[in-house]
Amino acid sequence: MEHSSGAGPADDHGPSRRIAFLQHGPLESPGVLGMRADDLGFEVRCYRADRVEDGLPDPEECAAIVVLGSVESTNDPDVGWVAPERTFVIAAVAHDVPVLGVCFGGQLLSQALGGRVVPSPRPEAGWLSIASDEPGLVAPGPWLLWHNEAVELPPGAVVLARNDVAIQAYAQGRHLGVQFHPEVTPAIVGSWINDAKQRDEVTTEEHDALWNGIEERARVSASNARALFDGFLRRSGLLHAPD
Repeated sequence: MEHSSGAGPADDHGPSRRIAFLQHGPLESPGVLGMRADDLGFEVRCYRADRVEDGLPDPEECAAIVVLGSVESTNDPDVGWVAPERTFVIAAVAHDVPVLGVCFGGQLLSQALGGRVVPSPRPEAGWLSIASDEPGLVAPGPWLLWHNEAVELPPGAVVLARNDVAIQAYAQGRHLGVQFHPEVTPAIVGSWINDAKQRDEVTTEEHDALWNGIEERARVSASNARALFDGFLRRSGLLHAPD
C-alpha cells in the first residue's frame, strides 16, 4: 500500500495491526480517523462498548485503541457499561497499549489515568478554534466541539491545547485525549443534530453553530484530524515519521 506524506507503519510484521474503535451507539463512527487508519494499512475494528454482552477485545491484541464519543456521562452510575469500559481502558494503559480518547473518550481516558471529569463552566457546541502548544499535532482548528463536561488533568499528563472553557487536548506518555471531535464528517454531524432534535437537546443557535459552513469547516477539520492521528501513531511508535 502506498502511504501519503511518506508515512508508513513502523513495523509491518508486529504482533498486531488492529486499531480498535470503541463506539457507544449507532451514530458513533470512526469517520475520518477510521479512514486514515485504513489508508495507513491498519486493520480497523469497531466494537460497541455500550453493549456489554458483545464483549471487548483483549487490549494486548490491539496496536492502539480509540475511544469515541457518547451522549452519556462518564460520571453517571446508572449507565451500566461505563464502568466496564473504564476498566478496559485501565487495562490497556497497564499494558502500554496507546489510547486516543475523543470527547467522552478523552474524559474516560482521564479517569483511567487518575484524573477527574467535572461539569464544564458552560456547554460548548459548534466549530471553534483553540489555543495549542503543539500546533503540528493539535491544530488550532476549527474543531467540532459538543460537550458539557470537562477533564481535570490526570497526574503526569501535559496540556497540549485549551480554551477559556476547558482543556481541549492532553497527553500522558503514549496516550492522547481530546475534547473535540476530529472524526466528524458532515454526514456524522447531521445525524447527531437530528438525534439531538428528537431529544429536544439542541437550540436553534446551537444548530446554526454546528451546521452553518459545515462543508468547508469539515474539510479543514479532516485535514487537521489526519495530522492529529498520524502524530498520535508516531508518538506511539506505530508509524514512521514522514520522509
